[in-house]
Amino acid sequence: MDELRRNAESFVRRLLEILEEDATLEVEDDGEEGLYVNLVGNLFSLPEERPVLTAIEHLLRGALRRQTGREIEVVVDANGAVKRRRAELIRFVLGKAEEVVRDRKTIRLNAMPAHERRTVHVALANFPGVKTYSVGSGEGRRVVMEPMEKPPST
Repeated sequence: MDELRRNAESFVRRLLEILEEDATLEVEDDGEEGLYVNLVGNLFSLPEERPVLTAIEHLLRGALRRQTGREIEVVVDANGAVKRRRAELIRFVLGKAEEVVRDRKTIRLNAMPAHERRTVHVALANFPGVKTYSVGSGEGRRVVMEPMEKPPST
């Protein structure tokens, strides 16, 4: 995984040079087969807008796939915005999961990008009494949280 992080860092540094951006890079493991890349600094041409960061993710994912022959999950962030959003999302869905269990009701979350849906599924994978799945397509894809068939035993 160290080589993967070094390759990702090298690729993103080259992109930043092309864009004439001066940023510090933080590259961390993100799950089993994933990387989290945080660009830190005053990023004038790279605002904290998802479309720009998503394009960088796509390019980096393709470069890593060519190097390794594997699909690598990549999250590119600017100044920790995605990480903060991830923490807020986890707090929110844990509260909703408690509602699902307590009230035995199904909750459909708003549509969200794939990396946020993945965060929800991972956060609730071992939550007792709740199952999650995604429905819809494209930008309308969302997570559904519903109670398991029988209440968890206590």
